[in-house]
Amino acid sequence: MRIISDTTCHLSIAEAAELNVRLVANQVIIGETTYKDYLDIDSSQFIELIKDHHPRTSQPSAGDILIAYEEENTESLHITTGRGLSSAFDTASGVIKSMDIDYVTVFDSQSVAGVNRYLTQLAARLKDKYDRNTIIHRLNACLKETQSYVMPVNFEFLKRSGRLTPAAAILGSFLHLKPIMAQSSDRQRIERFGVARTIHAAIKEVANDLIKRGVNDKHRIYIAHAFNMDGARLATEQIKEKIQGADIETLLLAPAMITHGGPGSLVIQYILRDDQE
Repeated sequence: MRIISDTTCHLSIAEAAELNVRLVANQVIIGETTYKDYLDIDSSQFIELIKDHHPRTSQPSAGDILIAYEEENTESLHITTGRGLSSAFDTASGVIKSMDIDYVTVFDSQSVAGVNRYLTQLAARLKDKYDRNTIIHRLNACLKETQSYVMPVNFEFLKRSGRLTPAAAILGSFLHLKPIMAQSSDRQRIERFGVARTIHAAIKEVANDLIKRGVNDKHRIYIAHAFNMDGARLATEQIKEKIQGADIETLLLAPAMITHGGPGSLVIQYILRDDQE
């Protein structure tokens, strides 16, 4: 079984090579130039380039997906960015249909970033021991308990992405509020979860929701940030205070993810771990 994953999975090129995972890159557009996530540009380079330009993103191209599929005519599982959050799943499914490819299965991760990372690593761990249907069943079992929260540093990037009206963004900025976004119940979109006066209060609100949802030491918690280590440390401390034995991993967000939340943004996610052999 071959594992293919969008760079939304936040595996570095070296990590992907070690796991024998084929990465298909998301794209970021800065000015007139298109870069492939991780392959052409890293997060540090991206931050420098967007100081004078507003970036845009695009899912992996159909051409790049087709190249990945045709490299090896072998049974493959392609884990894409969550459907509704991106067109990646539909694009990959379209490639399979148009080219009549019967050896690739496209799996909807229903998420991004840390959750995708966990699913990809799990699939890579299972691929040599289990068949496709068993792997998919176990991935779906993990997704029964998952949620993602996004805390942009301000309202500007939410306004640019169309997730807030300009009037609401101006009001929020004027009041110095910290927006909190979360996945909808159908996991098809990111919507308003709340607002807070400070980043400390925003993290506390998310941590309290983790407790309400029953998150414990059986879950993997991801704290991903766009060059906001202070916020990541604060989130780690608050969550560890509330959840004994919390399993937390910290990540630096990829360029395509920073495009949506902006520099300084913070993402908190969890997913049920698979601790079986």
